Amino acid sequence: MRRRRALGSGLLGLLMALGFLIVPMSDTAVALDVYTTPGTHTLNGRQWRTTCEVYSSTVERCRTEIQATTVTYSAGRYVERYGWTFNNLTYKPSPRAQWVGNALATPGEHTSGGRRWKTECDTQWTGRGACRSSIWMTTYTRGSSGGYVARGQWVFNNIVRFTDSGVVASFCEPDSAVGGLRYTDPGAASGSPEPSDAATYTEGTAASTVPPDTAEPLVEATQQALAASVTIRSVQHPVYPTGVLYDRLGDIEVTGTVSGGDDGATVAIELRDAAGVVRSSSTATLSGGAFTATLAGGFVGQATLVVTSAGGEATRAVELRRADVTLTSATRIDPLGTATITGRVAPGIGDLLVQAYAAVPGGWFKAGEARTTSDGSYQLTYRHGLGTLGTTQVRMCANLPWGTTIPSSASLGIERARIANPVISNTTAAEVSATYRSGCPVGPSGLSTIRINQQSMDGRVYRGEIVVRRSRAAEVADVFRRTFEAGFPVYQMTNPDVFGGDDLAMMAANNTSGFNCRSVVGNPYAMSPHSYGYAVDVNPWQNPYRDPTGKWHPSTAHVQRTPVVPGMLTTTSAPVKAFQSHGWSWFSGWDWHHFEKR
Repeated sequence: MRRRRALGSGLLGLLMALGFLIVPMSDTAVALDVYTTPGTHTLNGRQWRTTCEVYSSTVERCRTEIQATTVTYSAGRYVERYGWTFNNLTYKPSPRAQWVGNALATPGEHTSGGRRWKTECDTQWTGRGACRSSIWMTTYTRGSSGGYVARGQWVFNNIVRFTDSGVVASFCEPDSAVGGLRYTDPGAASGSPEPSDAATYTEGTAASTVPPDTAEPLVEATQQALAASVTIRSVQHPVYPTGVLYDRLGDIEVTGTVSGGDDGATVAIELRDAAGVVRSSSTATLSGGAFTATLAGGFVGQATLVVTSAGGEATRAVELRRADVTLTSATRIDPLGTATITGRVAPGIGDLLVQAYAAVPGGWFKAGEARTTSDGSYQLTYRHGLGTLGTTQVRMCANLPWGTTIPSSASLGIERARIANPVISNTTAAEVSATYRSGCPVGPSGLSTIRINQQSMDGRVYRGEIVVRRSRAAEVADVFRRTFEAGFPVYQMTNPDVFGGDDLAMMAANNTSGFNCRSVVGNPYAMSPHSYGYAVDVNPWQNPYRDPTGKWHPSTAHVQRTPVVPGMLTTTSAPVKAFQSHGWSWFSGWDWHHFEKR
């Protein structure tokens, strides 16, 4: 099936001679990577040409062109030209860290230089360790009755590949251990959790354990009157001098005085846990009757500080609290939506880098980051797994400026659920510019556009768009909601305007559609039921149509209804049962993909 492609911005547009939707070639589909192999190549019956150049000191960029027909609009007329035309730019693998903040490597929609961009990273479409970007532009489609139709749509434009997949084997590893401490992570005992589709979460929010507040620590001081009088003045972290002790804030500084001791005398300091075990010890030299010593912490619980010198002893009961990060988020979200994760770091330190990590096969993947406010609270946007289904375990990691980290003791399951999220709106003239003309039985004012989540054959979730008669819109939205919730795949659901209303092209592209003012395929003298907006075609490739001459469209591959393949309609299929529950007829036997309700 031949495809012609042209790109444009402003006056330069896109012509698809057969109306096929333009999609990038799968990186894994072929051994030859035309996007990064310089030279001219023949692949899938098309001619490709790639050149590569040094883009920066660490990045090489390749430009790929394809033999296609371009359309320019100038001085009031369209001009077609066949030749080499831009396909995409591919940035060869480089460290992911170099792309932080760049729109081409940041998931979501962006505006740059007055242009709209949309980027996906580490999804089923991009693969792990890559991002793909599309640009919003005006495209041109040859109309079914001649002429050209302008339409805005997303067009594939860039690939950014990384040398690292972004997956780390260990969660929240510090850059360096402060004071030589080794911390025990209570959430790491079971290893890295794997994503699971089986877990069930209720709608709403869930929060991890709230960290202890920052009240004054438990203090009990005793002093024994011996040969010398020892006084403990302060016990605190040099990096966080509030007097509140935490397991992950590094060294503990102890200061005090010894009355009756000689300069140069040794002061011994021990930190004993609740069981009396010495967890850390140090010595200091008395100078001017005062001393300063440093102890290692690194554990949680009640403890006793013991200071001895010149026969004198002082003790103080202290508490080492657990440094933690809380996280709260909606636990069930749209597969194409985002979630807002909020929480707080204890202790409440401002301007800390807090990162969300998602559990993936082989380790953890960074799924978002933010900076804390002055009280340690944060808020970040979670985009991981856009276009997928299933539950991912998420944990937080706070990075302290002196090198260590604070992991969240709890994890949170965020499920990208089968939420169809149908939205029905009044159809605009622009949405049917290629499929409606004067004299058609129903116009834009009698039509509705449904946008709804659907799942394609590869498991990826996308936002479908279908136009139907307004009086049928609620029923059709319900049908495809039930279709999605049942897991029945719909290959693609694209507005027929993109195909110029060409039904043969839509069938060949396996497009599910509704309204299209046209004649019956194989009978140019009869008006198709689709012209009235009360007919819907589902997965034409798996469910072919026999025209009045006996020819099957788009192929004979699935005329025989066994074996049943994904997307094939049967009496028990979710779309069939849903349509029939609303009184629609299924034209099984000869027009397998067609449903109708007059």
